[in-house]
Amino acid sequence: MIGLQPTMMTDKDTKSIKIFFKAGYDNECLGACYQSQRVLMFAELKAKAGVMPLFEKTPVNISKPPKAFKELGLHLRVPALYLDIRGQDFDAIDIADDIIVELDSRYQGGILKNELDTEAENATRNFFSKFCYWMRGVAKDTCQLETELKLVDAHLGSINELCPEAEWLFLCGDRPALLDCEVLPKLHQVRVAAEGVKGYEIPRSLTHLWRYLHSAYNEPSFVSSCPSDTEILLHWLDTDHPGTLKLSPRQQQLLKESSGKPPKYSFSVPATATKVLLE
Repeated sequence: MIGLQPTMMTDKDTKSIKIFFKAGYDNECLGACYQSQRVLMFAELKAKAGVMPLFEKTPVNISKPPKAFKELGLHLRVPALYLDIRGQDFDAIDIADDIIVELDSRYQGGILKNELDTEAENATRNFFSKFCYWMRGVAKDTCQLETELKLVDAHLGSINELCPEAEWLFLCGDRPALLDCEVLPKLHQVRVAAEGVKGYEIPRSLTHLWRYLHSAYNEPSFVSSCPSDTEILLHWLDTDHPGTLKLSPRQQQLLKESSGKPPKYSFSVPATATKVLLE
């Protein structure tokens, strides 16, 4: 895929970085693609830490991709990455896992790494698949989803005990790790779509999980890469026909209701998610 073995790069080595992401229904805003948000959030963290240069972001409607996207030989998938690097030939990458590996190997640092990754991965492995089963009618109730959300909450509770004075709570400590870039976009879609489509709210008793979301909503790299509530709901409405170009009546009504209004983002949390200091 790559002409030369990835090595740690500097700003002087990189002429430009282009990240293509799923466009929303207006072909400009961020679409509800958790893999796109995962890559963008990861790149934002790297850039904010100063270990990776700033990058270009281009929305892509796969049915009508922009010229710059097609010229790189990309056709069907986003997110996608292209690096213009001095002295190297680079084939554009359109697999999210490979993009993460490429960026992390070339621009090292800027993100939390520690020995808690395995525990965090085990705790977060299944909640999104259980959510998908329920949304698509495979599971008849939320029992399996709530079981998995409780596992996430319990893991976050253990992290809270390790660093009780920390202001923010993430899967491996008080700063985002690689796994947070994957889990948070999925968890936010669970939060928005479950309530907006089926009227289900994540239990307020899962206080560590809500505090985790509160931490995400105060992390600029998450906020800047997050799709609006409307985009998430459009994606999850009528899930029997994912990716269809023809809007269902429910989707058409949602677009009509949101037309001309500022985009809405569900970034509020129950009071129990925030740390309250009593003097």
